[in-house]
Amino acid sequence: MAEVSETCVSRATAGNERLVFFSDAVVAIALTLLALELPVPHGTSDAEVWRVFREQVPDYAMFLLSFAVIAALWACHKWLFGRIGGFSPRLLWLNFAWLLGIALVPFATKVLMEDSAYQISAVLYATVVGGTGLGLINMVRHCRARDLLRPDAVPGAVRRFQLFLTLPTAAFLLSIPIAFVSLSGAKYSWAVVFGLTTLAGRWATHPEGHRSS
Repeated sequence: MAEVSETCVSRATAGNERLVFFSDAVVAIALTLLALELPVPHGTSDAEVWRVFREQVPDYAMFLLSFAVIAALWACHKWLFGRIGGFSPRLLWLNFAWLLGIALVPFATKVLMEDSAYQISAVLYATVVGGTGLGLINMVRHCRARDLLRPDAVPGAVRRFQLFLTLPTAAFLLSIPIAFVSLSGAKYSWAVVFGLTTLAGRWATHPEGHRSS
């Protein structure tokens, strides 16, 4: 029985490692595609190039926001899988759903850059980012429900982590109706949400060793 148990654990570990490696590769490709969509300023003089560059600052700001969003989602994914000790087919497909969102972020960013004056661009971006966050939340819920977390994963820390994911995800989804009223308001809310989320992340991922819950 002990040998069978060890074999199952070994297979689960191998499955998770392959899943993490594959996910990391997709994230790296998404970040690369994001950079490839950056507009290049052109002109016949230094002054003209700088003028075009200043006009495209909003596009560069969206690149930085999307880069930070993907980086934050990857960091959350890394934190979660660092505490998963089991494996299930549903976890595999939930991870693919999350990767779909990651792969769509560069596309949604490009639409926002090229059609920033239209509501649909902001709605698409908020839907993609919010939906990707939901995918990660569902992975956390599934791991907790199926007891896939390692024994040394502190329940209190995992609950804080799930709350940490829920707040920015809800904020992005709630920005969808805001976009129909004010496009700039929706965009500013994303920046504020990300800033607050970064601060909250330090609390959510506080080392378990300092907690007894």
